[in-house]
Order: sequence, then C-alpha cells, then structure tokens
Amino acid sequence: MIENILPFLNVISTAAKAMQWFRDVSAKNKGDVRALIEEIKENSRLCFRVVQDKVAPADVIPAFSTAVFDRLNASGFDFDSVRRDTIPGYEGIEKSDLASWAGKPTGKLIENIYDKIKDLRSLHAFKTPENYLWNRRIENIHKRILLLLRHVRT
Repeated sequence: MIENILPFLNVISTAAKAMQWFRDVSAKNKGDVRALIEEIKENSRLCFRVVQDKVAPADVIPAFSTAVFDRLNASGFDFDSVRRDTIPGYEGIEKSDLASWAGKPTGKLIENIYDKIKDLRSLHAFKTPENYLWNRRIENIHKRILLLLRHVRT
C-alpha cells in the first residue's frame, strides 16, 4: 500500500523520513502544540506499521491514542494554532482523494484525523466483520496525517 502514497507526499513516504519531519516540527513548538504533534507522530508510526511493515491492523488499532487531542478539545484549544495558514493546493492534490482539503484550515484536518481514529477504534472494539477494509481505513488516516505533516513543516 505504500506505493499508493500520493506524489505530493512522496518526500515523507518512509517512516524514517516522516519521523525526522515530526522531530523537526516538534522542536519548533512547545506546550500543547508539541504534545499534540507527539501524539500524532505516534499514531503515524502505527499507520506505518500497517502500511509499510504489513503488521495486522487488529494488532495496531487498539494502540491508537486520542488522549492529548481529547484533553485539548475539552479545554477549547484552537487546533488552527498548530498552523494558521490553510492547507495549500500542493501540485497533484487536485487529482487525489485529498483534493477537498486544499484551502481548508489546519484544525479541520486535525479534527478529521482524530474522528477517523475514534471511528476505527469503535468499529474494532465492537468486532465488525473481518472484511471491513481495515487496511484502507488506516491508509486513509495515514495519508491525512502525512498531509498534515507536510503542511505544518513547510
């Protein structure tokens, strides 16, 4: 599935590259933003386990975390403060399933990522049938996380 990563995300298509980018972003931030970036980094690492390393989704799904997001959301945190600019129309994004994100605020993407993680965990917890396209759902979360990473690092 890693071959399906979109061309505008190729610069961070390996776990090693993405983790370095996360370290760069984390080093430039502090407090709540840094904590959120670190949680997203760990969730990205889990996506890479499935997408790149072929770990079974059932082994990874329970490990996804939303604790920092939930704490910040409950306190009224402004998720747009992670990056105030809207998501740019990267070359090639218009031909992808991420096209609708161009021009939207950072906070909306972050909220969508966590919504998808929570939905995935809920479906898994209630033992939805095995043919529920777990890999595709994780790949979709993965692509959104990489889009967010590219956006916040530039």
